[in-house]
Amino acid sequence: MDNQENILKVNIFGTEYPLKSSANIQYVRKVADYVDNKMKEIQKAKPSRPLHQIAILAAMNIADELFQKRDLDKNKHTEFEEKIAGLSNKLEQGILTILKEDQS
Repeated sequence: MDNQENILKVNIFGTEYPLKSSANIQYVRKVADYVDNKMKEIQKAKPSRPLHQIAILAAMNIADELFQKRDLDKNKHTEFEEKIAGLSNKLEQGILTILKEDQS
């Protein structure tokens, strides 16, 4: 499956979809299962909604999860950068202190 496109059939919310993908088959199935489960969650909470609304609400929920994860990752990245800058500053100060002591 290295860079070869395969046709894989996945079932999402009772409908079979043929997908053409060069991705790992297990990964594609995992993604399809995730979407299927999100749609089932929406249907369970809002059983009278038509299919297109269930799909849109599931997409909105998945997009919300993505944005929250990106924001969390961005905040962690910023926090790490600040810690690295602080450690770098401490190292520089320590080196300068040692150099001054050696010159005395």
